[in-house]
Amino acid sequence: MSKRIILAVTLAAVLALVLPSCAQQKKEILPSQMAAVTRGDLILSVSSDGNLDMPHQVLLKFGTPGTVKDIPAEQYKLEGRPVRAGTLLARLDNTGQLLTVKAAQYALEQAINSVVQTCCGTRYPTFYSMATALMRFEQAQDEIARAIEYVAAGKYADAASEISLAKYDLEAARSVYTDPKLDTFQTQYDDLNQPVRAYPELDEVVAVLTAQVDSLTKVQGQLEAGDYPAATQELDGMATALEDAHTVVKQNSRLPGAYTYPDTSTSLAISQQVLDALSRLQVMLAQDEIDRVKASETVRMAEHDLLMSNMILDEGETIYRAGLNAQALRNYNIAIEIAMINLDKSKQELLKTEIVAPFDGTVVAVDVKTNDQLSQFDYSSKPAVYLVDTKTIRMKGIIDEIDITKVSVGQQAIIRVDAVPGRDLKGSVRFVSPFGALQSGVVNFPVEIYMDRDEDTSGLRGGLTATADIITGLRENVLQVPNRAIKGLAGDYWVDVVIDASTAATAKRTVKTGVQNKRNTEIISGLQEGEKVLIEAIK
Repeated sequence: MSKRIILAVTLAAVLALVLPSCAQQKKEILPSQMAAVTRGDLILSVSSDGNLDMPHQVLLKFGTPGTVKDIPAEQYKLEGRPVRAGTLLARLDNTGQLLTVKAAQYALEQAINSVVQTCCGTRYPTFYSMATALMRFEQAQDEIARAIEYVAAGKYADAASEISLAKYDLEAARSVYTDPKLDTFQTQYDDLNQPVRAYPELDEVVAVLTAQVDSLTKVQGQLEAGDYPAATQELDGMATALEDAHTVVKQNSRLPGAYTYPDTSTSLAISQQVLDALSRLQVMLAQDEIDRVKASETVRMAEHDLLMSNMILDEGETIYRAGLNAQALRNYNIAIEIAMINLDKSKQELLKTEIVAPFDGTVVAVDVKTNDQLSQFDYSSKPAVYLVDTKTIRMKGIIDEIDITKVSVGQQAIIRVDAVPGRDLKGSVRFVSPFGALQSGVVNFPVEIYMDRDEDTSGLRGGLTATADIITGLRENVLQVPNRAIKGLAGDYWVDVVIDASTAATAKRTVKTGVQNKRNTEIISGLQEGEKVLIEAIK
């Protein structure tokens, strides 16, 4: 056999082995080369690239000069750890502010004593600080009521401030009732010259005030621990307890009225009510059948109003006989109001010596230390505590001008951060800029997307690169295929439908398409669910 014949036989044998294999590969369609026509929701979105930041942050400063006395944030090593709104972070030496509050308190007492002594002569005790105790008690009630409102509104820093004031006012009221000088006025003598207690319920009042001071201390701890439901419950209980104790405190104040006195105008208004009641009574008497119960009630009301009007006039006559005219009385009342305003201002200055966390956050830095001196010139510019809300995370991104009309405030978004792959974070659009900026020949519009607060923010940092898919629309329960299956041009789209994958049999079919996202295209007509189509390989 010649070499040429041997070569021909060998080539024929190789072709016999290779050609069937090639033919088989050409006739078979691999699973990766086709996709099923499915039915489901088609989410439309616009992409935005940007970076994360934490916009809710504050450099907390003292509101007045002084010496740094206490830094709980440093004491408990809170740097880098979360704190709850209402937590005390730093405090100045407030000795001077406390003295100012006491001085304002004494000025108010003098204003009250002046009007009481002039109006009432010797009819009331000469020790009038009991009336001041009532005022402080009532101020504490108002402050606790405001604290309850602030807690309900989530304004925990404001609530903590009101609680501090209420605690101070209750302590001041208690100090009046525990003043040793009060024993002189407590001891009186009956007709048989036997000593009796002038204020038998005084011990009860002191016990109530002590219990409420302790409760406020407990509430402060609950706020710092973030146990706001427990703080609310404690405050509600305090409000009820103080309301019950108010009558007892008021009875021991020995001060008629509040801080001003009813005048002739008040008496005239009450007298008019009496005239109205008598007119109604005349109408009843003119009727054939009289409602005796209603008529009797009308008479009793008129009698009650007449007695009240008479008491006011009697009080006014006593005042004027004592040499006090209407102008002088008004001046006394104005002096009391001014003293109360000054007291409130001094209490606000006292609050400036404390820094409390205005929101839940993380103490990033404490820039002052105990015994630091804050002068009149630098206290307002020197940060004490740097607090950041690490749960409020914003992505600042940009949108291309082609897509900006599809984006609006309130739309949901899925955020992906390069540094934490595999985690889809939910958020929503809070801001879309009405102005674009030209960058590299393209106009981009800034947007801000805030992450939902219940998302896991562990590992996230300000400045990290992120991408967001803003959901602009949703097509529910529609037929869809991968974009790589669509061929042709607009108005003339078609797909290759797989007839038999094993033989590579396909059929060209015209389709009508709908909306499209990054992956899939809606099929309006031309295909049935479950059919399979060829898809182009990813290049």
